[in-house]
Amino acid sequence: MNSIIVSIFSIVFGFISMKYPPSINRIVGYKSPLASKNQDTWNISQKHSGFIAIVLGVINGIFGIWSIIQPMAINKGQMQLLLLLISAVVLVVIEEIHLAHLFHMDGSRKNLNNY
Repeated sequence: MNSIIVSIFSIVFGFISMKYPPSINRIVGYKSPLASKNQDTWNISQKHSGFIAIVLGVINGIFGIWSIIQPMAINKGQMQLLLLLISAVVLVVIEEIHLAHLFHMDGSRKNLNNY
């Protein structure tokens, strides 16, 4: 049941981050050295990580519903925690790859027309 609640929060906050990215701050949003370089990198990272959070929230929600319906011999709480941790790592890896593809490490945009 906890994974469903976490999934709902992930979907809601992902949607808010996508549609209404906050300005650069220390409290909310996806924060990494590259994401915090300037407002452009910040906005792109908030919108993209919000989308990823929604997708991972849906996947976690499906697993949460399935774990309620389908009896499992393993500890459901531990599996849900493992899936949540894997989701967090996946979000960071995908977002950093996306930012590295679009921006130089100084925060300036790469010229993608040459690719």
